[in-house]
Amino acid sequence: MGRSGLARTANSFGWSATCSRLAAPALETRKLIFSKPTFIRRRGRMTNAQLGALSRLDPFLMDPAVDAAEVFNRQAPTAMEIGFGMGQALVHFAGCHPEWNCIGVDVYRPGIGSLVLQCEQKNIKNVRIVESDALSVLECLEDNSIELIMVFFPDPWPKKHHHKRRLVTPAFATLASSKLNPGGRLRLATDWLPYAETIVEALQGNPELHGGISDRWPLRPPTKFEERARQLRHCVQDFCYTKVR
Repeated sequence: MGRSGLARTANSFGWSATCSRLAAPALETRKLIFSKPTFIRRRGRMTNAQLGALSRLDPFLMDPAVDAAEVFNRQAPTAMEIGFGMGQALVHFAGCHPEWNCIGVDVYRPGIGSLVLQCEQKNIKNVRIVESDALSVLECLEDNSIELIMVFFPDPWPKKHHHKRRLVTPAFATLASSKLNPGGRLRLATDWLPYAETIVEALQGNPELHGGISDRWPLRPPTKFEERARQLRHCVQDFCYTKVR
């Protein structure tokens, strides 16, 4: 699907950027099932502050096989960001919605340190971190247990022989939709047009997910990564899909 096809899809769905609030049932303990990893652990440059924050990581860590209500010590709607980068979007959402339980999944150590720092600086208490492969984490969660899944700027793996490493596939759509509560939402963003086309193809084929291209979500804050993409004249595209059954 080309640019014109994507534009037609956006117009046909007419999605708003409003996030619905739903009640979340407690997660039940399940045995962790490991999938083939969809990530390559990046060795990023780490600041002294981020390194120090990693020494204080333990209170933020959670085992995804443990009941989220037990981890957060409350029943609350749950949001999960897969690949949170430096953590700005998750921190912003958690700060705007202290009544939600927020889970970040990533393996990028500088980003994990950055997320811990931001939570400490802003006194955010409703964030937990899972340092593991996203598919393994999703597989161990109870079905119909999450209100919101966020996937912002996943690695596009532009080389054709690396496409098999892309996170968003029909199999991912099936897995993610199974974890969303009816009415729950999957929000994504990418600045890589071929990946945008892949996202549409992968998710539109899922009968449980209705949606498509959307306006920019107000709760997704701008980042240095996104600004760089715009400087390179990449088109940043948002998507929103709702689980309908």
